[in-house]
Order: sequence, then structure tokens, then C-alpha cells
Amino acid sequence: MLFVALAALTPSASAASVPIDDGATGLAVDKEAVRTAARALVAAFESCLGADPSATGVVLDVGANNGRWSYELMTSLSASVRRRTRLLMFEPQPRFVSVLAALTKQFENVLHLPVAAWTNATNLTFHLAKVNSETASLSKRNARRYGSSEAIQVRSVCLARTMREELTGKACALLKLDVEGAEYRLIPHLLVTGALCLPTHLFVEWHLNSVPEPERLAALALRLSLPATLDTCATPPRVHVNDDYALNNLYTRVPGLDALATLHEGSHSNLTEEGKLTVRKWGATHRRAALPDRRR
Repeated sequence: MLFVALAALTPSASAASVPIDDGATGLAVDKEAVRTAARALVAAFESCLGADPSATGVVLDVGANNGRWSYELMTSLSASVRRRTRLLMFEPQPRFVSVLAALTKQFENVLHLPVAAWTNATNLTFHLAKVNSETASLSKRNARRYGSSEAIQVRSVCLARTMREELTGKACALLKLDVEGAEYRLIPHLLVTGALCLPTHLFVEWHLNSVPEPERLAALALRLSLPATLDTCATPPRVHVNDDYALNNLYTRVPGLDALATLHEGSHSNLTEEGKLTVRKWGATHRRAALPDRRR
């Protein structure tokens, strides 16, 4: 799997490399670097289909909004690859029905599903942002970032089930997930059902700041652990791009993070005798492990 982020580039032996500037946090916060990585992801998806002229691919645009991402994707693909690509756009906002319908007529094999992607099929309260449509969300807090919102009822589908139906057996499958904070509920469900192991190419936009404070530490842990978790798939995604745009993920409190960092910092001034012993013990263990076998 190729995990693209500012702080970690950990491709498997078979993955192609995309150079990304290194950082210390594990988060992809540089917008231009993320755009570059996202373009590389689309190019890799096209190469996947281009390698086998008989192969067909599927793209799930979950959180399609006005369809701009889907439009740019389809226009960037070669005619041959585009004809063999099935695209499903998930977007429940009524304001975009007509523009997304136009895309379904402009391109073959494109379908708009006017539903919310969720952990099960049900009816949900969806919050429409009156100023910025990109913040419309299942979260009232997220929808009101730029002002007032309006609540409507929408249908949902079980995303895991849809992914199993659409992506199973596909040599080339791209999932783009931009659900304005709902990713912290969706991704655990997709992991435990095995559905998140099905995409060959994965793009996730994260929105930590939309999460209530008491849940933020667990949400950050999910984000940072996802690359390693995906590596346990029988066939991990070939390319995985995270978008941790700063205004969506930084500058707000993560309660418990400071205390947790202090507990794991071996040089802090309040270290107990037990803590000092632990630091020495594990420090020596890791130093020995780093030595060549004959010197251990």
C-alpha cells in the first residue's frame, strides 16, 4: 500500500513512490501536496485500467457535493478508460439533483444516488448549510460552521453493503470519502465488515474539528492508525491518500492528548522511579535490536 501524507510515506515493495515532504505529525496538512498526491492517485487508477484493456473499474464518490470532483475525474481519464469506468455519486443534497443529473447524461456509466452513505439503510436527519454547501453534514455542528443550517430527512444506504456489491472482484476500484465528519463512524464499520479492504485506490478527507471534544482523541487515533490497519488487509489499497486540511483538523483542543503525550515522554521532569527504570530498560532493548545480529 502507498500511504501518502506529509509525515509518512510507507509504500510496500510493489508500490510506486510519490515524493511528499516529510513532517513530524503523521498528518497531510499541506493543501498543494495533497492535491499533487490526489492527482497521482487518479493517474494510478487510470494506469491500473490501462494495464488490462479488458478490465472494468468502479469509482465511488461518497460526498459528491456539486459533482466537481467526479467531473474532473471523468474528463481526466482517457476515452478508453472512461468507457470502462462505472461511477456512482452519493449526494443527498436536493440542490444538486439537476447538476448531478446532467453529469449522468454527459458520461456513460455514471449514476447519482440521492442518499447518504451510512452504516445501515435508514432515514437520517441531514443538515444543509445555507452558506457553504461543502459543510452540509449529518452533523449539525459541522453544517453550522459558516452560519445557519436547515434540517431535512434523507434516506441512507449501507455503504459497506454497496461496496461489497460494486467492488468485489474488481481489479481497479477507487473510493473517495468526503463526508464532513461522518468518516469517524463510517470507517470503523467499513473496517470491521472488511469493505475497506476492497478499494485498490483510496482517498479520505478528514474533519477532526467537527467531532465533539470528548470524542476527539479517539477520532485522531483512528486517523493515525488507519494506514497500519489497512496493511492487515489480504490485499491492501495500492494507493491511499489522506487529506488533513489544517482548517478542518488543527488549532482546536484534543482533550487528553497533552496528558497522554506526557505519559509517553521519557524525559519529563515528573518521571517516577518506575518510569525512569522503564525508560532505561526499553531504551536498551531497542538499542540492542538495532544492532547487527552478531553484536546483540
